[in-house]
Amino acid sequence: MTISRAFALLLLAATPAWADDAPPAFKTELEGAHPLTGRIWQPASGRFLSPGDLMAEAGRADAVLLGETHDNPDHHALQAWVVERLTVAGPRPAVAFEMIDADQRPALEAYLTAHPGDAAGLGAAVEWNRRGWPDWTLYRPIAAAVLKAGGPVRPASLPRDLTRKISRAEEPVELAARLGLDQPLATEDAAAMAEDIRASHCNMLPESAVAGMVRTQRARDAEMASVLAGLLAAGHRPAVLIAGAGHVRADRAVPPRLAALVPGARVLALAFVEVQPGEDDPAAYGQAFGAPRLPFSAVWFTPRSARADQCAEFAKHMKAKK
Repeated sequence: MTISRAFALLLLAATPAWADDAPPAFKTELEGAHPLTGRIWQPASGRFLSPGDLMAEAGRADAVLLGETHDNPDHHALQAWVVERLTVAGPRPAVAFEMIDADQRPALEAYLTAHPGDAAGLGAAVEWNRRGWPDWTLYRPIAAAVLKAGGPVRPASLPRDLTRKISRAEEPVELAARLGLDQPLATEDAAAMAEDIRASHCNMLPESAVAGMVRTQRARDAEMASVLAGLLAAGHRPAVLIAGAGHVRADRAVPPRLAALVPGARVLALAFVEVQPGEDDPAAYGQAFGAPRLPFSAVWFTPRSARADQCAEFAKHMKAKK
């Protein structure tokens, strides 16, 4: 064997198995030709990354947080792609879903005990579609990837009856302490979170509801961080969170809470963000998150999903409630 051929084989052996794997083609078509569609932006460095660059960053992380827009199928396809490649690179991966509540864990574990490694019926086992999330088939490849690698699937959210109590500040004292609700929120963070909640509800919420929703958001972020910390303590690396993009922002939400629980943990917060017509500057997208720059480790821009006017639908919902 020649020296050059031996060197080439050595390089090939040292290359991660996912390095040459292309991301899946986009299924949605709105703004498919946008200059940012398919590009990955790193706000801290102000540069674009290749998928291989991104996966190298993810492969060095202890926790990888994948923030989505819930009804965009491309976001779920990319989440599955990332998780599949992390299972190749990592010896003991785990995935926690915002969409599965803690009180569903017995049903989840019973199903996986009876059907080990089978993600097909997992959604039905935890009543996924009945809880208002997009169809389980969009998320199934994510669970299938980690189960194939022998990793666990975990709930990441608090039970709904408990979040209702939290919104009214009626939770047990010890739970409030565990979730950090006994500590006041910084004034600027409280104002920013309140504004996020107003905007995400089309400024139609009664003001009396906003403080309780901020409190619930804080509690859910803290619970997700606690779940990830538990997975890391059990030796699962990487620990992956599947959640809405607002939960994975690095300036607040899950990342700083996880950093407090696991000092020194390397956290990659990756958000999948829909491009907007006429907005070609990636740095300008921070405005959509009420921040001077995008508050994530990296952002993967995707086409927009076709959807009904969400504010019109929410207006109908609010009218029906009245």
